[in-house]
Amino acid sequence: MRLHYPRGQPPEGEDVLWRCEAKRYSYVVDADREEYGVTDPRLEMWWWEVKRRTPKGAWLWTGEFVLLTAFKKKYAETEALAIRDFKARKNKQIQILSRQLANAERELALTKPRELLIA
Repeated sequence: MRLHYPRGQPPEGEDVLWRCEAKRYSYVVDADREEYGVTDPRLEMWWWEVKRRTPKGAWLWTGEFVLLTAFKKKYAETEALAIRDFKARKNKQIQILSRQLANAERELALTKPRELLIA
């Protein structure tokens, strides 16, 4: 697994919180033909500097308060935890989308001739 650090590494000794995200970027193949492409996904590791910590969370230099005691956390304390959280988010997304796909397939099956009764 290769991680990209769009902001580089955090300053040495700086208190930071982490978030791992998968990113794709669009690009122009041919502007005259209005043809566009998209890059393959890559994992990016982002960090934010902590201004001040509290018993329940942290204030970032961006002015955002991050609750670190919540079950679903936006940011993680370490890179390893950020990757773990990313995996959990993607597994949950796959679960939700799989359920939606199964429901759509069942609903579409209702239109098959032997099952479709028009009153």
